Amino acid sequence: GKVLIPTFAVGRSQELMLVLEEAMRNGDIPEMPVHLDGMIWEATAVHTTYPEYLRDDLQDRIFDDDRNPFLAEQFNHIDGGDEERQEIADGDSCIILSTSGMLTGGPVMSWLEELGPDPDSALTFVGYQAQGTLGSRVQRGVDEVPVGNGRSETVPLEMTVETVDGF
Repeated sequence: GKVLIPTFAVGRSQELMLVLEEAMRNGDIPEMPVHLDGMIWEATAVHTTYPEYLRDDLQDRIFDDDRNPFLAEQFNHIDGGDEERQEIADGDSCIILSTSGMLTGGPVMSWLEELGPDPDSALTFVGYQAQGTLGSRVQRGVDEVPVGNGRSETVPLEMTVETVDGF
């Protein structure tokens, strides 16, 4: 299945990328594509351009193209819009990092439309879900989510919903 992780473009996404890259490199989790949707790719470019603001061991890895975790082969920048999202949804197991972290809009809504009805997929929250947001409602067990233009349609939410506290 697929794991959808709604996240915020700055900071949290890069932390997740580092954790996932290291876990795959160490064999802690199986290697698989990690698709980056929304402004995540742009924020990652800032980290790679200004490594002097990162911790020393990460700086050293960024300066070595073969060891730069942000350039690992499993990371894929989604730039093909809904057509590329459909191909990924129909494809093999993968991880998807997508904005917006509280399900308040952005590309994550397309992912919910594609993956929400799939019981083999999972939605994993790694950030705080403010009261009143769709993310908060989903955490509390809402079984359908609004999608489409103007969110006038709904899709069943049959995917597993998980929360990783304290990330």
